[in-house]
Amino acid sequence: MSILANLELNFAECILDGGKATLGVRQRAGMDPAHRMRQDEAISQAVCALLNSGGGVVRVEIENEDYNYESDGVGLDLPPLFRNHIDEMLQGKLFLIFVNSWEVAPSGVQLATLCSNLYHRRGTFTEVMDSLEALLFLRRRIQALENVDDPSSLNPQEAPVDNQMILAADLFGKQQQLLYLEKLNFTESPHVEFQMFSVDLTQGIKEKLPKCVSALANSEGGYVFFGVHDETCQVIGCEKEKVNHSSLLNVIDRCIRSMPVHHFCSQVHKVQHDCKFLEVYDKGAVRGYVCVIKVEQFCCAAFSRAPDSWEMKDNQMKQLATKDWAAWMIKTDTELSRFPQMIISRSVTDTTPRCRTVCIHKNLKCVEELQKDFFPVSPDRITYTPESVYRDLFSDHRGLRNLISMEMRSFSQGVLIFSHSWAVDLGLQRRRGVICDALLISPNNVPILYTICNKWDLGYRWYAMTVARTLKQRLANMGGYPGRLGIIPLVLQLGPHHTVRAGLEIPIYPESYNFTTMQQMEVLLQSLVIVLFGFRSFLNEELNSEAVTLFTDQQYQLLLKDLCKNRELFVHGSPGSGKTTLALKIMEKIRNVFSCQAEDILYICENHALKRFVSQRNICQAVSRKYFMKNTFFTIKHIVVDDAQNFRTEDGNWYAKANSIIQRGRDGPGVLCVFLDYFQTNHLCCSGLPDLQHQRFILKLTRMLRSGDNIANYLQEIMQQIRRNPPPNVPSEALTMVQELERVPGVTGNLEITDALSLEQMAIFVAEKCRYLWRSGYYPRDVAVLFSKARDIETYKEKIILALRRRNMSQLIEEPSSLMQVREESEFLGNNILLTSVQQFSGMERSVVFGIIPAEFETAIFYNVLLCLASRARTHLYIIKLLL
Repeated sequence: MSILANLELNFAECILDGGKATLGVRQRAGMDPAHRMRQDEAISQAVCALLNSGGGVVRVEIENEDYNYESDGVGLDLPPLFRNHIDEMLQGKLFLIFVNSWEVAPSGVQLATLCSNLYHRRGTFTEVMDSLEALLFLRRRIQALENVDDPSSLNPQEAPVDNQMILAADLFGKQQQLLYLEKLNFTESPHVEFQMFSVDLTQGIKEKLPKCVSALANSEGGYVFFGVHDETCQVIGCEKEKVNHSSLLNVIDRCIRSMPVHHFCSQVHKVQHDCKFLEVYDKGAVRGYVCVIKVEQFCCAAFSRAPDSWEMKDNQMKQLATKDWAAWMIKTDTELSRFPQMIISRSVTDTTPRCRTVCIHKNLKCVEELQKDFFPVSPDRITYTPESVYRDLFSDHRGLRNLISMEMRSFSQGVLIFSHSWAVDLGLQRRRGVICDALLISPNNVPILYTICNKWDLGYRWYAMTVARTLKQRLANMGGYPGRLGIIPLVLQLGPHHTVRAGLEIPIYPESYNFTTMQQMEVLLQSLVIVLFGFRSFLNEELNSEAVTLFTDQQYQLLLKDLCKNRELFVHGSPGSGKTTLALKIMEKIRNVFSCQAEDILYICENHALKRFVSQRNICQAVSRKYFMKNTFFTIKHIVVDDAQNFRTEDGNWYAKANSIIQRGRDGPGVLCVFLDYFQTNHLCCSGLPDLQHQRFILKLTRMLRSGDNIANYLQEIMQQIRRNPPPNVPSEALTMVQELERVPGVTGNLEITDALSLEQMAIFVAEKCRYLWRSGYYPRDVAVLFSKARDIETYKEKIILALRRRNMSQLIEEPSSLMQVREESEFLGNNILLTSVQQFSGMERSVVFGIIPAEFETAIFYNVLLCLASRARTHLYIIKLLL
């Protein structure tokens, strides 16, 4: 099965080649059953892969030349559950199957599956579980394992005694002789199964045994008797001449050991079994043998073979591995109990297979509100949006307004969404010569993606097809849009005196792909909000998940800026406004706008832990300011500076060096983007920043998003103190931003300020609070202990570590699972309490922060350091003033 990468069909879709097939109900009824089954299987697998991967088209070449779609019908035997997700269309000698994404909510399961290959016993029958039965079974297995370690859980009800199993076990244990045609004194039951040997002994074992073993292992275990008639319970056996005990034992053992299993527990073993041959006598002589396989109950899930479920991966159709299928099936929403300021905006149970949980700040605009603000749908006109983008484009490109107006004459309602580059918005590289892109969503039409370029060649059509296909996949797989969706790419050439509509004819989708209501359009636009506003936040390292968080409208406005026009940016952000997250996003945008590699982009910061964290993203070179000043960077074209207020000029003028580096590009200057917050200046030296009036283009992030209400109020009090008594190296006019702050109410938060503790008291205080936090559901990775000066770490850390470990050892009897780990360096990952300095933790955050400050620590930057410390905390902040 191959993916087609040509323009033959003119659809911006993932197109799978379904091969050749005979169509028509009557024609297929007369086919060889095996050949018909192979065709059905190939097409079903392709449909399944597209259902699990955002949709697409299966292209089938019709074999029978006399086929008439109207009179003959189709005749393909596709799974009934798939039929609500497909549409059919004839195009010449091709039969096209349009597949939209699998929708989780109606089915109750996370992905499309042809067959789970997970068996169970239903009475005396071995049956394969359908997808929903498999999901419920997996959940029960997980719950049972959790209850084993939970003394408060109720004891599970004991299964009723199976007398037939007791008799079967007795026969297996005694290994008594059997008589030919003898009727056994027990019958089939939920734990006993009878099978006859096949003519081909080995092949029959391979076909029948895995299903039997899977069913019994997934129940309470049991016995499989080969050579006993299932209806009469008579002993038949297999002729002794056909049975080679050693060879058959090897076949059985290999067959069971090759069965895939999935563990939710810490075990790795396969299904446990034992096998015996019972002699069958006829007229006093051995006539043959009955083979009995004893199957032990399996702890987790035993499959007869890998689940028959498919996906598209790396442009290839691939069968899901058993472990991936099981993990995907039981996927649930991200647990947010430790992040009370966040709520789930979109659940994985309401979307499509590849979607992640979408989280938003509980008191910021939700997806629906963002959609109405940025992509509004009016009932009687075409709305152009975003205003800042299309006004810039119309101003910079003569004739563009007229071109767009001419194209929109055929539409009376909808929304036209402009972008400097939809490719960049989707994480693809921009193509030279593309002026802009615009996405039209209107009723009674399939969405159209216009690509406006300054010349025409076939490459632009490939570009437009790629962008449209990527957008469609993102809307389904990230945005969670479950409906039928196609996007038509259309290339327009904007010339000095004329325009040209380039490319082949517009593809025709089934009627069901047209939007019919404003509500349908708004649902799609809400998925678009998730695609454009969504990002993988720092929280995911702590959540150990792939949850999607949304940018605020203020943050998104920054990302809309045209980097080709704004080559130098100064972003002033209040504490907790998301500066570092935006710095990462800006670097991704630089890479795609300017077709850069990681070695072309430089990220500079003071904090070594933050430098390591950014390096792991593989989107840039990340260095410290000191390293930057001591080395030459010949390949660098663009620079992003983070926490620039804490830079110094002790090693030279870093700003002048950075500015000279970005000016040397052959195609014009590169981008220099500087993120800073004067309030968090933690030194008294010259920062090297240009004067405020010389910071050419300033953007402000005024929303404090990170901290709970009590902590945020405290931060604002500190900022007022800084504004009244600014350090001598901070321009007072830069501190007026405190008047523009928008505190976003989230959760109450916990703030405790403790005065005059001795070293011993401080250590005990930290340990006691940690014990309380573990009982409240927090983990060591949620906690940072910050010192005002780096040299204080060595002075105080031993006392704190000792108190934590003493407290931890005293808890082992009461709470044996609460063993904590302590790290004495600032690493973002790992389940560790961090002991580090305020400066080394710059740009990071934790739910719980202990701030240790010497009582006599009073300098011109006291409040700045206090702000840096306090702003790292999300929900719990403990400030301890230490007596020395």
